[in-house]
Amino acid sequence: MKQVNQKDAIHYIATRQEFKASALTGEFKIDAPSTGRLNAEESAKLAQDFAQALDGFVVFSYSTPVAWFTTLGGWYVVSQKFSPTTSKHQNYIRRAVAESLQGAN
Repeated sequence: MKQVNQKDAIHYIATRQEFKASALTGEFKIDAPSTGRLNAEESAKLAQDFAQALDGFVVFSYSTPVAWFTTLGGWYVVSQKFSPTTSKHQNYIRRAVAESLQGAN
């Protein structure tokens, strides 16, 4: 897995490449990952998306999945609030998703 800084992680997220940037990581998963600190609603969404798609790319802040991409559902960024650091990670992810959507057009 490639070690990158958090700002460079935006590119890795947008292009769905595995990376590790301190507490922010992106990995391909065959099955739904552990839900970490997700609430029940976000946990159910994660399980549903992976049950339908069977695999995907997941972005974790610490050990909690805060965004994922599946070929059937596209990108999903959790709306749940966490720490200031995870909020910063979620903003990086939103920028990456916007970048990936611009590249698709």
